[in-house]
Amino acid sequence: MNYFDKKHFPFIALFIIVFISRIPFLSAGYGVEEDSWGIALAAFHTKFSGIYEPSRFPGHPVQELIYSAFWGYGPILFNGLCAFFSAVGVVFLALILKHLQFKHFFIAALAFAFIPVYYISSTYTIDFVWTEAFVLISIYSLLKDKLIICGIFLGLALGCRITSGAILLPFMIIIWKQENIKQNIINLFKISVPMTVLVLLAFIPLFKQFGFSFLMYYDQFPYPPFTKVLYKMIVGVFGFVGVMAIGISLFMVLKNRNKNIFGELFNRKLDKKIILASIILIILYVVSYFRLPQKSGYMIPILPFLILLSGYYLTSKQFKFLCVAFIISPFIFSINLTDKLRGASYSKLAITFKISGQELFFDVFSGPIFSDYSKRIQKMKYTEQVIEKTKSINSKTVIISGWWYNEIMVTMIPLEKNNYVNFESYIDSVTIHNYIKNNYEIYYLPEQNIYNDQIYNMNITNTVTKEFNQ
Repeated sequence: MNYFDKKHFPFIALFIIVFISRIPFLSAGYGVEEDSWGIALAAFHTKFSGIYEPSRFPGHPVQELIYSAFWGYGPILFNGLCAFFSAVGVVFLALILKHLQFKHFFIAALAFAFIPVYYISSTYTIDFVWTEAFVLISIYSLLKDKLIICGIFLGLALGCRITSGAILLPFMIIIWKQENIKQNIINLFKISVPMTVLVLLAFIPLFKQFGFSFLMYYDQFPYPPFTKVLYKMIVGVFGFVGVMAIGISLFMVLKNRNKNIFGELFNRKLDKKIILASIILIILYVVSYFRLPQKSGYMIPILPFLILLSGYYLTSKQFKFLCVAFIISPFIFSINLTDKLRGASYSKLAITFKISGQELFFDVFSGPIFSDYSKRIQKMKYTEQVIEKTKSINSKTVIISGWWYNEIMVTMIPLEKNNYVNFESYIDSVTIHNYIKNNYEIYYLPEQNIYNDQIYNMNITNTVTKEFNQ
């Protein structure tokens, strides 16, 4: 096969553009999230214990086991693998759209690549873009009627993120043949058997250690305020520019409703089953997000389908406008936390305001990708300050670290440990009193006194601990 054939050039160009665009943001540690540092910490423990350790339940074994094999090469490699899979996902979205004879498949795929939540998630260590790449490969295989390959990649997606199984229903809608029930059953088996085999192989190490109890998810904190839920779901996903463009596009869809333009961007009529499957998938993931609305990244699975539906309901000019807005959205008009320890940097011209008790800024001259990168650097600096302060402690000390715990533990791996100091994530009242009984002084990092009480439904942390001042 000639990979530099003209017909392959757009896909090679897409891969190169997407991957290179991630490179400047790969170096600031493992990411802004505690889960990203948790993956690194679990990889370290797995590597040196020989026993698979999940970063959090229900586990993400495909990604976590691969990372454990590469432990020691630093965050640039870990983050670089995410950049690689993000580029693979973009290429396969382009292939899907081209297969559906969509006229503007290149700019559509490029728009997906630069939607802020996808762009940011592809610059640090997290499972979102790995999962999405495997899902998009499985969708392309489904459309090409390669159902066994579809099942294999769907199994890999489930091995990265178990919620990927939700896409099986839309898959069956797409391939359903009303007049041939027997063929429908055969098709289901072709997908589900290889998928199930891979999932079982991936999760066997977890089952051996924990039985079925690994099938859980973390919901440590109370349900967030609704303003925060909507912010993460909308602005946190698309950025300010993207949200404005979506608003305009929705208006244009309503304006177009009496015109016969739907589907004009496709060279052939789009199968109504694909439209229905796309709508159902979006509903499934939106409902799932509202159940546990902790991260904007949970919305990534719906993005390719939103782009597909936008191409169906908008005119060519309107669709290109939306794509251009998505492409520029990560680079301007940032909205983020001002917090001096875990917030982002912003210019002197930024406007500050409060939502749900948190101060945020709106900065025309800094985009979401730059804000995320500066947050990563700021958090790393604070982590290093905490570790440096603990070096001089010479009495028995416990520090409740909360969302700083994973980052502290990973940063300390190559350092000499001070045996007087124990870092804990969160601790219940029994553990607190055991430490006190053994003459430990107990401290907490900023805000972790509040969350320590919330997790264990108690009200004692403030009375028996002190804030750790670095």
